[in-house]
Amino acid sequence: MHRLYEDLLRLWAWLSKEDVSRVATGLLVFITAWYAILTYRMAKAMNRQTNAMIQPVLSMDFRIEKEEFYPKGSFDIRNLGAQPALLLDTRLRCYREGTTLFHKYEMYERHILPPQDRLGFNFDLTEDFRKAGFTWWTPGICSYTLEVVASDLSQDIVLAYSRSAYWQTLRVEKGMPIRVWWKFFYGYIRSRYYRIVYKFRKPKPLLIPNDAPKLKPQTWAWLRGKSTRQNSDSHDGQ
Repeated sequence: MHRLYEDLLRLWAWLSKEDVSRVATGLLVFITAWYAILTYRMAKAMNRQTNAMIQPVLSMDFRIEKEEFYPKGSFDIRNLGAQPALLLDTRLRCYREGTTLFHKYEMYERHILPPQDRLGFNFDLTEDFRKAGFTWWTPGICSYTLEVVASDLSQDIVLAYSRSAYWQTLRVEKGMPIRVWWKFFYGYIRSRYYRIVYKFRKPKPLLIPNDAPKLKPQTWAWLRGKSTRQNSDSHDGQ
């Protein structure tokens, strides 16, 4: 502390040794730096406030059918925010004795969920577990986790929600998961590839078999003042 005090005294003596302009310059630099720090803090606070206004706010509710042994149930996704939310990815994960099954709801990819609106889904993983070799059931043997990735309409703020059915916990993380990022990146590359292939692909020639009947060229009857169509007013037997 004493060393810092001595350094400040030496700095002040150097500033005021020859001319007052050094003191004024030093004070101007200090005031400018402090003003820049305050401006940065204000801009950062305004940015956080803007992000809080447009970021998606979701809630997810599970309903597991406890009356039956089979893994059945439903869940809801509700938009609690004041702005529309864009659903980028929705996936249900079910775990049982070392086996993990996924249900992907790709039909609702990039679905716009208006404010205070909800989406309801039903799920039944019985057949999937039977294909995996499970033939017996008991209540509470499966654990369910719902994973939803949502953003604002401009996709500037992306949040990943994760909801557990039995622990009743809702987690949120900022940023897009790697699997979702890779899915959109692969889809973009694939669409561009097929677009380029379709653009430079030569159309195949139309092959006409030799035994196909040849059509005679027809002249336009209306140019000759005649019509080859039957009169629509005529009826058979009259």
